[in-house]
Amino acid sequence: MKSVVTTVVTAADAAGRFPSQNDLEAVQGNIQRAAARLEAAEKLASGLDAVTKEAGDACFNKYAHLKQPGEAGDTQVKVDKCYRDLGH
Repeated sequence: MKSVVTTVVTAADAAGRFPSQNDLEAVQGNIQRAAARLEAAEKLASGLDAVTKEAGDACFNKYAHLKQPGEAGDTQVKVDKCYRDLGH
């Protein structure tokens, strides 16, 4: 993943110019919002197990046929793998 600085500099370079004031302000704004983005990511990550469980339960409730023999949730091992995959 490219950083905002790399993206701005590359775009300016491709246009044959130095980064403009607007470009630099965009970089500054992105950096200032970094703490808020990190906080949001941490909150999402801390609730990942609960979200994964809720999503898996919803899938198995909505598609009850998945619990039938030969389907994705016919054994606890397969169910656990489904939840693992949802978490990824």
